[in-house]
Amino acid sequence: MDIYSAANRMKQERITIFDLPINVTFYARVSTTKEEQENSIESQILYFTELIQSNTNWNYVEGYVDRVRGESAENRTSFMRMIEDGKNGRFDLILTKEVSRFARNTIDSLTYTRDLLRAGVGVFFQNDNICTIDTDSEMRLTIMSSIAADEVRKLSERVRWGHKRSIERGNVLGNNRIFGYDKVDCRLVINEQEAEMVRMIFELYATGDYSTRRLERMLYDKGYRGRNGTRIHHNTITGIIRNPKYKGYYCGNKVKIVDYRTKEQRFLPEDQWVMYKDETGEVVPAIISEEIWEQCNRILEEHSSIIKSRSHSFKDTSVLTGKIWCSAHERPYWRTSFSNSASKGKPVYQWICSEKRRFGTQTCASFAIMEDELYPILAGFFQDIADNLDDYIETFLRIYQEADQSADFRKQITGLHTQIQREQQKQEKLLELYMDSTITKAEFAKRNTSCNEQISQLEKEIKKLEQLNNRDAEYAKCIKRIRENFETMYNPEKEMTRMQIDEMIKAVIDHIDVVPINDQSMKLEIKL
Repeated sequence: MDIYSAANRMKQERITIFDLPINVTFYARVSTTKEEQENSIESQILYFTELIQSNTNWNYVEGYVDRVRGESAENRTSFMRMIEDGKNGRFDLILTKEVSRFARNTIDSLTYTRDLLRAGVGVFFQNDNICTIDTDSEMRLTIMSSIAADEVRKLSERVRWGHKRSIERGNVLGNNRIFGYDKVDCRLVINEQEAEMVRMIFELYATGDYSTRRLERMLYDKGYRGRNGTRIHHNTITGIIRNPKYKGYYCGNKVKIVDYRTKEQRFLPEDQWVMYKDETGEVVPAIISEEIWEQCNRILEEHSSIIKSRSHSFKDTSVLTGKIWCSAHERPYWRTSFSNSASKGKPVYQWICSEKRRFGTQTCASFAIMEDELYPILAGFFQDIADNLDDYIETFLRIYQEADQSADFRKQITGLHTQIQREQQKQEKLLELYMDSTITKAEFAKRNTSCNEQISQLEKEIKKLEQLNNRDAEYAKCIKRIRENFETMYNPEKEMTRMQIDEMIKAVIDHIDVVPINDQSMKLEIKL
């Protein structure tokens, strides 16, 4: 559409945008549950569709709809697709409810409407009675966008105030991700099935015989998994041990939103948290005792201090760090260094069982592994793989296929989609009942909110399962990378360099178990 010609015609002939023969679409958006209750997205779609199709001058173009929180335009898939379609000439005019639906940021409002105008596309904000084809529209649009942005700021302040009051009342905020509990009506309820594993983690860690990495491996071997069927990472175990909720303490005000526009968050220092013991056990019931929680955290702090001191003991790092383990104690090997006259002042690196390093030579039958002796052993190992590469790849694929759970993932995803369809059908029925005055507005709002919450939770579960199901492609890339590494780095006529061996260690080796045989020999079991 020629914007200038259209504007002149509207002035000269005293007509409006409704009288021009143009292609028209619409944009609709909801961002909160409250809006979904009071003015459903379906109602917006129906209204704009009928409005466009009822005008004989207009040609209807299918609209664009977003159901998303947040004011950033880049986060709205349909909005960005609409902008691109407008630049490509798919339509001449966009109808939308109000400026705040289009963009709650003044810069975004002006930027996108200007981009569209340059492409010959106007925007009509119905409730604000602003059409960007009009010459005075930009000034009015700037004012309305500023008002919308200020409303977002006020809303953010009200939300923060509400959070503060909720914390003061002892309501548990946040999501339902804390392992061992389910959140019900702003209170935590013990999930006994998950709590069993939480108690096991604390009890074993309190003995001092288990590191978080060893617990990770033990839980995996025993079949314990996270809520999405994934391996429970050692960092997750650390987070569990540090969480005071498990000993029955309320803990809030840990995070603060520092920018209402970007929703950027910042973790507050511990002295600013709101934390106290829930004497009643009705809000945050304890899963373990305070004594065992304190014992585990003392051990965790001790381990952290040791690791920090080790990290500053020498500057050189190694790709083998965290990969060599003593099978006798399920403890990692530590890299240490010394120098002597033979090394002419240069560091000589060796690997020692951390248990032996900490508590003395009598605690472990293993002995030090010299790094200069270890690398030739690994080079020989890689040579064996290279000479029998196809057999190794075939074994990798067979083991992977035996453990493949993709069919189960697809079945679960299909079931979740079916549940979403049922919830959506409930919403459609609720809307009909409300329109027929069969149920009250309050009853509609309550039941519709429940449906939305259920749909949101189901969609999150689908997303997580889909991420897990994408591992086939990642595994194929891994196999390809391993093959390429061997084909490009290994040359039977030349010795592998230290750098090439390091790259192969990172690509192929998961960990190395050191098995003491006697005081003269040990066995290395390399796990791929």
